Amino acid sequence: MSPRLSRLASLITLPFAVGLGLVIGVGGFTFWYARGYSYFFNNPAYCQNCHIMRGHYNSWRAGSHRGSTCNDCHLPHDIVGKWVAKADDGFRHSAAFTLKNVQVLRIIPRDRALLQHNCQRCHEGMAANLLIQHQGKPIVCTRCHRDVGHVF
Repeated sequence: MSPRLSRLASLITLPFAVGLGLVIGVGGFTFWYARGYSYFFNNPAYCQNCHIMRGHYNSWRAGSHRGSTCNDCHLPHDIVGKWVAKADDGFRHSAAFTLKNVQVLRIIPRDRALLQHNCQRCHEGMAANLLIQHQGKPIVCTRCHRDVGHVF
């Protein structure tokens, strides 16, 4: 390689390496500071890492489903689906808290469907006869049982 080409390669490599180092450093610090590692665990106490989740956590502790974890209701139960959902939720939550002034988390349609699926999964024996159509629409558990997991 010619000396001129070698010098050009080093001029390109240095800014790239510095930029990559900054991204990894800032990302790593942010992950640690925001307790991103808590997404790897199943402890409901970690859900209150975000101040807006403290009310949800406290109401869950006082509710009838305190024997279940957040993951039991809010995540798929297959291993791949669980980790894909955790990664997606973690990314969406961190982006929302970083880029917006978020004071309330709203459940998205995909998560609402997952919650319904998990209600049916846990309560299938009791709810099998109740899961019928009402005026052409499927019955949604949280329509009547809105405050079961979290008292609002």
